[in-house]
Amino acid sequence: MKPICLSGLVLAFVFAAPGDVAAELTVNGDFETGDTSGWTSFASPAQTFAVTSDSKTGGFAGELFNDVSGSALVVKQANLGVGLVTAGETILISFDAKGAGTSGGVAFAEFFSEIAGGGTSANPILGSGPLALTNDYQRFSFSPVTGSDVSGGITLQFNAATGANLGSTSRLFIDNVSVARISAVPEPASAALAGLISCGMLLRRRR
Repeated sequence: MKPICLSGLVLAFVFAAPGDVAAELTVNGDFETGDTSGWTSFASPAQTFAVTSDSKTGGFAGELFNDVSGSALVVKQANLGVGLVTAGETILISFDAKGAGTSGGVAFAEFFSEIAGGGTSANPILGSGPLALTNDYQRFSFSPVTGSDVSGGITLQFNAATGANLGSTSRLFIDNVSVARISAVPEPASAALAGLISCGMLLRRRR
């Protein structure tokens, strides 16, 4: 085989080799520190945000429990990727979750494009509504696009909200939370194909 073709094949397999395809931004998204470090919580004394052993994988998960009628229990991974994320960038968000609500209790996942100094340029509810929770963990995945100003980074927020009715509750378990930027690493199959096509063209020219 010609040396130049061999080089093309080597490059193809190098780029096709498994590697990171996204840059993770979360801190303690799997709660395996055994605590809620890395998370910002706005739980009132009557609400609970703590680690639990009822996890999807590993030893721990996060549990939000709210039984204060007509209220919100909010926790977040806040102001991630300041100086890294850019306007109009697609962000990969995924997490395992389960839970339940009574008398109007629901749970939301929300995404914010933060403006330095305050405010947001975009703040969609992921999935456009409450999370469809069950008693078993499910994997949720979203690909929101950042707003026009992300000078304050991006934020993923979970909200266990109760209804106005007396006795309303909302319980949410979260695990393996990921907020990641798509990296510039070539998609493996495409990179390999490009290398092989290049090799084939070179061989054809030399015949």
